[in-house]
Amino acid sequence: MTIVIRVILLCTLLQFTGKTEVWSQKTDKSDPVRFSKLDLQEDFQQMRYTLEQNHGTFYEYTPKQELDSLMDIQYTLIRDSMVLPEFFVLLTPIIAKIGCGHTTVWMPMSYWSENEDNLFPLQIRLIEDMVVVADSYTEDEQVPRGSVLLEINGRPVSDLIQKMKENYPADALNPHFIRKAVERRLPMIYARRFGFPEQYRIVYTPPGGKTSKTRILQPAHNEAVRAVVFKNFKNPELCMTLLPEKNTAVMRIETFIYYDRVPYFTNVIDSCFSVIHTNKIDNLILDLRGNDGGDPFCAVPLFSYLEPKPLPYFAHPYGKYSVFADPIPRAEKPFEGNLLVLLDGRCFSTNGHFCALLKYHNIGRFIGTPSGATYTCNAGKNTRITLNNTRIMLYFGRSTFNAAVKGMDKTKPLMPDIPVQETYNDFLNGRDVYMETALKSITE
Repeated sequence: MTIVIRVILLCTLLQFTGKTEVWSQKTDKSDPVRFSKLDLQEDFQQMRYTLEQNHGTFYEYTPKQELDSLMDIQYTLIRDSMVLPEFFVLLTPIIAKIGCGHTTVWMPMSYWSENEDNLFPLQIRLIEDMVVVADSYTEDEQVPRGSVLLEINGRPVSDLIQKMKENYPADALNPHFIRKAVERRLPMIYARRFGFPEQYRIVYTPPGGKTSKTRILQPAHNEAVRAVVFKNFKNPELCMTLLPEKNTAVMRIETFIYYDRVPYFTNVIDSCFSVIHTNKIDNLILDLRGNDGGDPFCAVPLFSYLEPKPLPYFAHPYGKYSVFADPIPRAEKPFEGNLLVLLDGRCFSTNGHFCALLKYHNIGRFIGTPSGATYTCNAGKNTRITLNNTRIMLYFGRSTFNAAVKGMDKTKPLMPDIPVQETYNDFLNGRDVYMETALKSITE
């Protein structure tokens, strides 16, 4: 028998602060705005100076000589009458080389609103060096789930994915985080690089087929894409499932992004562990797949149920989180049984801190893939500036948060104790090999 305990939280969509920036006075898609060379050079120098003067770890992961040389090269590529995506892709290699997942450039909001009906409509998964169709952002299933994409508008998909990977930011240049980010954000990355084509002509191989097919796709609306890409900002439902026959609880925590709903989050966590304690559950599977961080005020209470004794969460007192540099008192009814943590490349930011502490103190075992994070990230004093001419937005952190660990390598991801690798056949058959591995481990 399976018992599902669900608590639905109030949903809040976190949006960008500040007024909407206008990058264009024109709305005619056939005549995109072009910028003068001088305007683009000014924006480039504004970005460079801002990062050099303010970023917390600007030369931490790429040596100064190499990063400076790259910026000089990219600057020489500026030419007159460039459109916004052309200039944007000159900036992304620099942002990627900083090695900071909290540092990024983003198109003006109006760039999306003026073209909101024309995004790439397919959700994808990257499996065994294949780009696999996982779902659609439109109501119609335009391509069968499990199809393998080969081309988009005449460009080999493998080349597109590789170029996107090379130009996406991640802590310590982490390839596992980059892979998951490209997988999740393909339509938005494509639009930033190539704009909004009139149509999407794809070549694909249907599942189980050997002969390729060609199709013109109906584009997706911007809001439909954002609803999936930014799902974690909407306070997703917290869920715990009891498996009495295995004396096991499965707790799913997709995110810690409950900044204005912390009491709701902590009340649910308290309720779940109360149920675990009452039912004398010995095994807990903590499913953190897809959890790319959020509020330490959520992660710390969860940690208090798992730590073997009071332990500090952060290495130093950080502003409003300063109390977390002191040992965290254990919860009244802590879990002392067998803990298994499901991990993937989307582990990032606060979830990186949380998982690093579990790893460092040998709390439980990790099942899955290498993480997308380590014990540190540049999420302190987050800042946004707008480039004066193009209105491109630059986001970056000015200080670093470190989990309270010693001797861990911040250039390396957190590694699973039991590696899991999903195959194409697993995907086609709907198998959750992460969960299967965890349950098998409990049985054995």
